[in-house]
Amino acid sequence: MTALPQHDAGLFAEIRQLIDGARQRAAMAVNAELTLLYWQIGQRIRRDVLNERRAD
Repeated sequence: MTALPQHDAGLFAEIRQLIDGARQRAAMAVNAELTLLYWQIGQRIRRDVLNERRAD
């Protein structure tokens, strides 16, 4: 592989940072949605199956 000119190396580094940041934000959004989903499922189970009581 040949060495990149300095301005190209800086451009690629910046693009890499943009991609990494977008991936991190996407992962955080997915984790937040999954947490909300699991909480809602737990609420439905507690309300509809356990009749607002704790499981034995």
